[in-house]
Amino acid sequence: MQQDSDPAIRPLALALQGGGSFGAFTWGVLDRLLAEPSLPLDAASGASAGAVNAVLMADGLLAGGREEARARLARFWRLLSDRAGLAGLPIVGSVFAAADLPALPFALTLPGSDPLRELLGDLVDFSRLRTERPLPLLIAATRVRDGEARIFREHEVSLDAVLASACLPLLREAVEIDGEPYWDGGYSSNPPLRELIQASSAEDLLLVQLAPDEREGSPRLRQDIRHRSLEIAFSAPLKRELQAIRDLRALCRETPLLRPRLCRKLDRLRLHRLSLWDGFEDAGQANAANLTWPFLTRLADAGREAAERWLAPAEAAAE
Repeated sequence: MQQDSDPAIRPLALALQGGGSFGAFTWGVLDRLLAEPSLPLDAASGASAGAVNAVLMADGLLAGGREEARARLARFWRLLSDRAGLAGLPIVGSVFAAADLPALPFALTLPGSDPLRELLGDLVDFSRLRTERPLPLLIAATRVRDGEARIFREHEVSLDAVLASACLPLLREAVEIDGEPYWDGGYSSNPPLRELIQASSAEDLLLVQLAPDEREGSPRLRQDIRHRSLEIAFSAPLKRELQAIRDLRALCRETPLLRPRLCRKLDRLRLHRLSLWDGFEDAGQANAANLTWPFLTRLADAGREAAERWLAPAEAAAE
């Protein structure tokens, strides 16, 4: 599996990690990619805030093409910031936000209406999305019963599926779907990669990463310890998936004859990665529960700049 930073104009699969308000970085990445009319978007997977971004983009593409998708994303994050200011609480999935809050009973933590449900219900036509399916979608949630990932495909994506993918157990009741309760997808598949590779025909996969690969030092304060332990838990699924893909590719090399379709696909796969931690100043001190508009726009600008740098080699080659 190749990892490079030299994208050509080829179909692209998107893997969007969760991370609370850090998802505004992904908004910026998508905004820049959608502004590139010659870049085909082949499929998208996401967990938590990544799932929200993926669904908003897909429905916008159906409603009016790339410009509408960009407008939907911008409108969602603007309204989310406004609602968060009124509610005084984080309202988009982030386990890191939950680390900074007391473990209160659900009834005391989120009184009244659910702003995330209302926003997505207003902005996304889920019935149309399931019927017309502009691209393969893979939305991850975590089954409470056994901790396994449930991947909702494009024909299954509903408001409840997205809310389940962004469901923090310290802030929200588990979302029940077909009799099963679900929590945030970040616990089990953050974001789905192997399923995305199988569902997509693209040979280029762009991972938008919001959690750090590593941190120096050992936290000592209780709050810092809780924060880092949760950060590790939400980073682990991605690391496991990347290692599993490497292991599978190595196994495929040992089978030179009658190679399965997946092996042939892995041979051609190019993995690209854009990380918040490479393109956002002071990311280590940023708070994923911060939904103020100046902070979100800084994140989005950093995402656009990261995508611009990534696209630059392809644009230069096309001249």
